[in-house]
Amino acid sequence: MVLFTLDDISIESFREIFRDIVRIKEKAGLKAIERNPPDLLERAKLYAVRYRNGSLGWTSNIWHRSEGGTVVIEREEDLKPVHKVLMLRVLEHILAQGPLIQVDAKIAAGTRAEMKCRLFCDPQFPDIAYRWQQLNFPYEPAEGEEPDVEIFHIPHYLDNPPLNGGELLKVLRFPHHNYTIITCSSYQGETKKGFLSHWIFHVYKKGGTGEHASLKEFTVVRADGKEKRVRMCVWGLTGSGKSTHGLYIFNEQTAPLFKEQFGVDVLSLVKEQVIKNDDIVAIFEDCVICPERGSWTKTEDVDERQVAIYRAALSPRALHENTEFDEEGNPCFEGKLFQYHGKPNRNARSNLMLEDTGYFDGSIVSSGPLNMAVFISPGYLTDYAWVRIADAAFAAKVLADGRTVGHPAQGKEGVGAEKYASRYCLPFTMGVGNAAHVIRFYEFLKKWETSGSPVEVYLINTTGRVGAEYEWVTAEINGEKMEVPRPKFKEENGRVKPVGGTGPSIEETELFLLQAARGAVEYKPHPIWGEKVLVPVSVEGLPAERLKELDPFAYRTMEEMRSLLHVQIKISKMHLDKQCPGLPPEIYNAMDF
Repeated sequence: MVLFTLDDISIESFREIFRDIVRIKEKAGLKAIERNPPDLLERAKLYAVRYRNGSLGWTSNIWHRSEGGTVVIEREEDLKPVHKVLMLRVLEHILAQGPLIQVDAKIAAGTRAEMKCRLFCDPQFPDIAYRWQQLNFPYEPAEGEEPDVEIFHIPHYLDNPPLNGGELLKVLRFPHHNYTIITCSSYQGETKKGFLSHWIFHVYKKGGTGEHASLKEFTVVRADGKEKRVRMCVWGLTGSGKSTHGLYIFNEQTAPLFKEQFGVDVLSLVKEQVIKNDDIVAIFEDCVICPERGSWTKTEDVDERQVAIYRAALSPRALHENTEFDEEGNPCFEGKLFQYHGKPNRNARSNLMLEDTGYFDGSIVSSGPLNMAVFISPGYLTDYAWVRIADAAFAAKVLADGRTVGHPAQGKEGVGAEKYASRYCLPFTMGVGNAAHVIRFYEFLKKWETSGSPVEVYLINTTGRVGAEYEWVTAEINGEKMEVPRPKFKEENGRVKPVGGTGPSIEETELFLLQAARGAVEYKPHPIWGEKVLVPVSVEGLPAERLKELDPFAYRTMEEMRSLLHVQIKISKMHLDKQCPGLPPEIYNAMDF
């Protein structure tokens, strides 16, 4: 006789069986759950890397998210036998395993977007429970109080069944039943993004839109001499520069770089810089809300120029994952020592306390509505370094596309290749489709414009290249064969890089964003899209010859650019049909010419 069988498994019954297991163990005098144990850190220290600066680090068995092994199941009728097999194995493991660790925390505590969270974690991985709890806000539930969302994280391999594509099923998300199951991976990002995926849906139900973006605020002295408080969100997929630019700070350490390279005294132009968040935010019509008190930030190639990240990452309170050490035994972000699948590691991560950046004011809510939106879409063929989007529908199409390039932090496959991840948030959107969020953001853009407080929207090319070399190849996209342009790549020291062209430096992009916020950039209409997209012709401090190098028309003819853009738009719509169905025509066709 067995306690439960495959036939007993359903979305509803999983947690009922789990609670039956807890009751059976407790009736036998065994501890089934350790609720918010105070010694998590001491347990996790037993197998931590103890860096010389006092910080701690751990490693995961998989060094990136398991997007291909993740499924979202919204209804009982969508629950397939392969899903039930994994759910059964999780319950069997919990029945046989020692007491699970339970930790409680709040996301966006004290705001309209607050969400009460509970993590059940395998007892052999106390570091996951501890690190996730440290990112979020303390929460002591009252007797019998139930959380809004639960996650069961069992990092063991449990004879995980394969999906149709051959990849092992690892993660099951149930948005309408408010729980997620994670297996086979001890990557902390699975827990963090698991809860934040539920939070994005939670935010939508509260009247906002959950976005994969950072938030910072600063005051600029505009070109007309007036001051303006800027509330800037930066969108981007992992590895595109979202944290780099979302957490960038001008101070006595970085200011000399701008004086030396551009002759600009940035500290006379910007002040009162505040970092709020670097990952997921809730955008409402009147404000932006951040979920966490810390950030789980990719620290690859971080150095002293990225003041806030560097300072917090070298704090003794930082909690590292897959992060190498230098000759003196301190955390190192150069990517020279650790390797993953025979190549240099490019996804070192650190839990940072925002207050350790030196630029967190303690508030996770913006001082007012969003007024500057920056989308990062790295590209190689048709992109300028930076443009301003002057049309709301076009801006919504950019968001819907989520065009980017592959990075090792996203997965092993497709590094450097063009990809589409709608809203830069495809793996984390559930409950409602991407189109629902895009349309809501589009409505916000129109309301802000008619209210006299329009949002300035920018599209920037960070890790891509302007004018890279390419060739035409036959490719199959969503089952359709077509001729597409493919950038040429070369491998240097284990890293894939495009051939030819040039890209903006971090400082050049920061200079543009600062001058754009000040109104110190002159524009002209895009040669093809016209007034919908404005191209910079003068950026205060940037030489004209350098600006020309960052113009794709310096490398392509008009006919060539039109051909490349026609293919890009066609491909984008093929992905939208699959990832973001239901867009109104004015957004879906906003880039057509």
